[in-house]
This record gives sequence, C-alpha cells and structure tokens, in this order.
Amino acid sequence: MRKLNNQPRKNNILKLRKQGLSFKEIAKKLGCSLSTISYHCGNGNEKIRVKSQKRLPICSKVSSFKARCLRSNFESFRAKLKTFKRRSKGRNPTTTVVNSIKKNYSCKDVISKIGETPKCYLTGEDIDINKPETYNLDHIIPVSKGGSNDLSNLGICLKKANQAKGELLIDELHDLCEKILQWRDECKNTP
Repeated sequence: MRKLNNQPRKNNILKLRKQGLSFKEIAKKLGCSLSTISYHCGNGNEKIRVKSQKRLPICSKVSSFKARCLRSNFESFRAKLKTFKRRSKGRNPTTTVVNSIKKNYSCKDVISKIGETPKCYLTGEDIDINKPETYNLDHIIPVSKGGSNDLSNLGICLKKANQAKGELLIDELHDLCEKILQWRDECKNTP
C-alpha cells in the first residue's frame, strides 16, 4: 500500500496559520476541509473541537437525499464526489451543487421545512428525527419522473411508507392503495 505524502499540504497550512489566517481562510485559500487544517495545526484542542461538534442524525440523510441522482448520471456524480474537496480556489470548498439542486440548502433549512416534531407526509404519523433508522427523506416527485433534489421536493416519511411508495407519484400511490383495499373487501365478501 502506497503512503500518501501530505507534507507539502501540511507545510502550506502551517505557513498560512503562522501568517495569522483563520481555519476558514486557509480552507478557502487551499481548497481543503476544516478537519484537514485542524489535523495539521492541532495540538489537541482543535482536534477535540472538530470531533466534538454534534451533528444531528438527520444531517446524513439530508446529504444522501441531495446526492441522489439518476442511474445515467451516476458515473459523473461519482467523479464529482471524488473531486469535491479539490475544488478550484474561486469556489467554496465545502459547498457543492449536485444533480438538479437549484439552490443549496442545509440541515437547518430542512428542519425549518419539516419542523422540530415532523409528521410523515404520507401517513401523518409522528417521526423522531433522532432515530434515523425509522424514517427517510423522500423525493415527493421521484427523480425517475422528473423530480429534483431541491428542498421543495423533499418530504420526510416513515421508512415503510417510503418503501411502499417507491417511484410512484402520490396520486398513483393513492390509486394503488384504493385498489388494494377494494380487493381486500371483495375477498372478505367472497366465501
């Protein structure tokens, strides 16, 4: 296994830090993450600060929701993901626009949309955002049917409800549910 040589990056980070630049200024100038800078500059305090920052469980779901793309776009998306931290100096290295997001958004924006105590948009049941294994962030209009990864197309729902919906539009799901219930009733009445 080949060992990476991070010495030039470390030297550049330490040089800029000695000049009095903040972590964010260094990140912008070198196009690397705050955790990388913290790793190279840290005498322990910065590392602890970065590691101790609590991230809501919903944040990883938001990231994966934004990253979803059509199968045909997967190769280009994967390439974007690999080069994400190596953006040019003119761009914010911690922000990216993937697939069909017109305006980038954060976890705080999602929380503002769904509320502190959200309900499943398909069933109306309460959702505990601290239990990420119980819910999904769903494309209200599926990507396969032209839906975007924008915040306006994001809905929070129970995992089971999302699996049942699959790639259906809400009206299509309702029609399917009605047919299922109708068939159930017919079967009950048949001896």
